[in-house]
Amino acid sequence: MNTLQYFVVGAFFGVICLLYIIKQYKRYKIKKRLKRAKTGESKAISLLKKQGFEILELQKENYYNILVDNKPYKASVKADMIVKKRNKIYVVEVKTGKKAPSPKLPATRRQLLEYYMVYKPDGLLLVDMEQKKIKKIEYPIAHYSHAKNILWFIGVFIVGFIIGFLTRGD
Repeated sequence: MNTLQYFVVGAFFGVICLLYIIKQYKRYKIKKRLKRAKTGESKAISLLKKQGFEILELQKENYYNILVDNKPYKASVKADMIVKKRNKIYVVEVKTGKKAPSPKLPATRRQLLEYYMVYKPDGLLLVDMEQKKIKKIEYPIAHYSHAKNILWFIGVFIVGFIIGFLTRGD
């Protein structure tokens, strides 16, 4: 074999080794992140209990259907915890790291909104384990829809009462 052939074979094996190292590094980072998340969730349980929350469920999975091109698709979502305090049910998302706990992060907002739509809790809690803080998250639009339904019901009741009063047989 000449020098060029050695170079090509060496480069080939070098690329294979580099790809293997990159793959192992990614696995290591994922394992490290999962371990950190698991530790964060354990510490979040203690934090929530100290604040008077009762832990109802851990890693609660729920399902919902969406239509994709008029075909049903079953999707799932898994909340870190379901907790209760003063007869109110909350869905909890535990975040570790510096950026993830921010509700300003679009991915975090979308995740919390999905929880709100699927679980229909009384509230959402975002637990920031870096700062050891519990943040209550609310979506004001959702409150307006409840108020709108109540107003609609009251309006129908009043109209029904007036019609009933006017059409009563004397």
